[in-house]
Amino acid sequence: MNYHSTTIAQILSRINRDVLIPGIQRPYVWETEQIIRLFDSLMRGYPINSFLFWELQPENFNDWDIYKFVRHFQQGNIHNDRAKLNDAQAATLVLDGQQRLTSLLIGLTGSYRVKNGKKGRGSAFVEQALFLNLLESPHGLGDSDEDEVVVRDIHYGFKFVDTERRPKNSSTAIWFKVSDILGIANDAQLAATIERELTLYPLLETDQRTTLKNNLNRLHHAVWKEDCIAYYMERDQSYDKVLDIFIRANDGGTKLSKSDLLMSMVTLRWERLNARDETEALTYHLREVLEQDKAFDRDYLLRSGLFFNDLDFAFQLRNFTPRNIAIIESRWAESSHALRMSADLFSRIRVTGGHLTGTNAVMLVGCYIFKLNRGRPLGEWSVTPDDEERIRRWIIAVLYHGVLGGAANVTMELYRRILNEQLALSTAFPVRVLTERMTKRGRVMDFDDDTIARFCATEAKTRLGQPALSLLYDRVDWRTESFQLVQIMPSHRLLDERLQAAGVETADIPATQSWASRLANFALMSAEEAREYYQMDFEDWVASRTPADFARHRLPADPALYDEFCFIDFITARRQLIADRMRTLLTSPDAVPSQITDEDEALA
Repeated sequence: MNYHSTTIAQILSRINRDVLIPGIQRPYVWETEQIIRLFDSLMRGYPINSFLFWELQPENFNDWDIYKFVRHFQQGNIHNDRAKLNDAQAATLVLDGQQRLTSLLIGLTGSYRVKNGKKGRGSAFVEQALFLNLLESPHGLGDSDEDEVVVRDIHYGFKFVDTERRPKNSSTAIWFKVSDILGIANDAQLAATIERELTLYPLLETDQRTTLKNNLNRLHHAVWKEDCIAYYMERDQSYDKVLDIFIRANDGGTKLSKSDLLMSMVTLRWERLNARDETEALTYHLREVLEQDKAFDRDYLLRSGLFFNDLDFAFQLRNFTPRNIAIIESRWAESSHALRMSADLFSRIRVTGGHLTGTNAVMLVGCYIFKLNRGRPLGEWSVTPDDEERIRRWIIAVLYHGVLGGAANVTMELYRRILNEQLALSTAFPVRVLTERMTKRGRVMDFDDDTIARFCATEAKTRLGQPALSLLYDRVDWRTESFQLVQIMPSHRLLDERLQAAGVETADIPATQSWASRLANFALMSAEEAREYYQMDFEDWVASRTPADFARHRLPADPALYDEFCFIDFITARRQLIADRMRTLLTSPDAVPSQITDEDEALA
């Protein structure tokens, strides 16, 4: 019979020895709240659903990529170490239940590392372990419904806690590290542990002593005595059958993403490369360089493989034929190199982290790099400085206008078609052609009067404020130079009293003040420029500006406009200077005339 059951303690003792993960599995993705919910279910005696295992014989080990479970998990990490197998015995591979087993492993033997929420130099990961408040009664809290029945989501007091800052015990909380329960193997050890806790805290009330005993007894029973791990063991060695079982098992309940299921097919059909290792390495690079925790994943990489190679990139099973999978593998080195170069370019122009509001933009630039350099040795791939500047302007405009929002696939298909046409005629990035034809198709990208007015009125501290403002500047080394958003007319000069004293009508004061925080009142200054600005009186700073300074920042050169009474006149003059810049921003010569094609019309 293939149906079995075992205890948590027994299955954990086998994990990473003979119980392992096949390469077709997705990485661990659970959050701490899901782990707590799992342990709460165990304590309440609830079933945690069945598991599906596969017994793989040693003679077939070389046909599969096999990995260890993660014991010490880091938020955002997708890496599993390769397993070293004992050829003398079969391995048990988990086809369904990896997330639950990993969660049990983390809670009972490992840790969960999360970001501390700080940015910059103070940013770090904090290691947390699972604790249980032994004094929290599963029946003592909660709201009552109309029938006086206690309604609670989480009944037991589980909590992930910084391992270096263990919570202090008090009259209402005695914190027990959940992993310590594995060191209590029998009833005698359990009784001794309970007695020790009661001795340490002699002032507990009678009901608290009872709750402490019950909680420790329940946790011990759930881990050591209950056969709550119910599983089916598949022993057929056919990988086609196993893949079919895997997909069906993981297509119910909390569904895997399409990328997880399709990656299973890719993993089994790539012949030269290890799909899991290759996609993990590229995912890490993109997330690190672009300062994104989760945005880039297998889904994104597989779509890129289809997109770069002029295949239908709709993320559907029908597009992952054996032929297409083979094409993606054969050109993987070029595709991954193009994405790395694209990410590096975005890093150089400072469009990363929160500024990168549409990750498909990285794919678009990667596609250009892929097609521009294909056929050359990877070490010789490049993008000229002029093209990098064209790309910078175009990409920021794409993000600012939200071109990739809604019907993004249609926009991307149009982009790819234009790219193929233009690269047959010129290697320059076709910024003007892309702008004109996308605008023609309803994806507005140019800067007309209305768009420029909206641009000037954009709040500077929004996610796209700084990148948008950078469009006012010619090419500089954005990576090595440190630039700051600097408010030209300081807000403190626009207080009600000052404006009233300057003769501004009371009814006009709120509208006047609102412009202080908008792009029209900001400049991007180098660290040295910003330091000089903040160290000088405002009037002295204005008086010391040279014509080149005014021109570089697109600022009006008339000193009289820098009086707060003339602030609206200043904004009006600045808007005109910005308009002069923005109207020609995306019209760099492309060497190829723009032409609307019938194919464009068909994409409407």
